[in-house]
Amino acid sequence: MKVARETPLPGNDPLIQLAHSLAGAAGTFGFPEISAKASALETLLTEQADGGAVGAALDALIAEVERTLQ
Repeated sequence: MKVARETPLPGNDPLIQLAHSLAGAAGTFGFPEISAKASALETLLTEQADGGAVGAALDALIAEVERTLQ
């Protein structure tokens, strides 16, 4: 008999998948700064870092996307 996990594996989290996809797409299309910030966010989410660190990484990613779009 298999025991169900109480918490899902981090890799199944939609936010981690989104950060991973954004990091890859940004790198592919020539936006290395966005890619690096998305990758950093992905790492923090995977490591289940505290909310403050994740929030700061998300803010940095959003700021970089906004800067790039200007």
